[in-house]
Amino acid sequence: MADIYDTFRDIGIIPVVAIEDASKAAPLAHALVKGGLPASEVTFRTACAAEAIEAMIKAEPDMLVGAGTVLNVEQAEKAVKAGAKFIVSPGYNPDVVDWCLKNNVPTMPGISNPSEITACINKGVTHLKLFPAERKGGYKIIDDFSGPFPQCTFMPTGGVTTENVGEYAKRKNILCMGGTWMVKKPLIEGEKWDEITKICQDAVKAMHSFHIDHWGINAANPDDATKIAEEFDPFGFTAKVGNSSIFASDQIEIMKQNGRGTHGHISVVCNNIERALAYLKKFGFNPVAGTEKWMGKENASPRKVVYLDKEVGGFAIHLKRA
Repeated sequence: MADIYDTFRDIGIIPVVAIEDASKAAPLAHALVKGGLPASEVTFRTACAAEAIEAMIKAEPDMLVGAGTVLNVEQAEKAVKAGAKFIVSPGYNPDVVDWCLKNNVPTMPGISNPSEITACINKGVTHLKLFPAERKGGYKIIDDFSGPFPQCTFMPTGGVTTENVGEYAKRKNILCMGGTWMVKKPLIEGEKWDEITKICQDAVKAMHSFHIDHWGINAANPDDATKIAEEFDPFGFTAKVGNSSIFASDQIEIMKQNGRGTHGHISVVCNNIERALAYLKKFGFNPVAGTEKWMGKENASPRKVVYLDKEVGGFAIHLKRA
């Protein structure tokens, strides 16, 4: 079951779909995958939910498709029979949780307060849906939950948008985000597949929030590093001398010896390194083992820095968590 939760984290945003016409499920699946969000929580608010799950899986076999708004065991059984890989509920229903645990079906019951979180933990369930997220305090309440409930991760749903998804994505106790904004009813009914794809692409960009932190320039030795740093003096930058490098400014680092990269390195900030690595792998970028720095215990906590194995223009790239 652990692997599927890694998939949730790697995808990052789970589109929450209410579909009225199962014939539109396949093209919707293609649009989501093309947009970089190969996942869907198909809600049991409509009569054709099970049929839509089947159609999406048939259209995109590698897509992570599950069922949402599951209110009872009968719906859970129907969803799994249709091929659903996970069950999500808007609230905590112990009967549904027990059925999922008994049948080894990943589940994220909905919670909105500490009592419900505690009830889920006592069942052995620690991946939870916060609903409705924004009305319950959004990422700020999730920050508060991290203290008493460090073993839990959350999928906030309800009020998450392209504008605020980046703030959610940078929280270490957020597994992924759920949302409807890329699959609104008029978009599906109007068969606006290209528009859905574009909204998904924009959401992915906002979720990662990639931006350059600084550039690193390789120097042969400390004296050369000092000379290079002094070249920036006319610009009025304030230099900071460290053990291994000199920051000629906040954005320009001069290495005191040749570091990674032919010419140096570029530091790129992202909201979640594990999620970014899954995304960048598609473009030929992979982490370099041994270059990681960790937020906590090594190999048991999120990474805060890691180098990638592919140079761009003679510069190595390292990711830095926001």
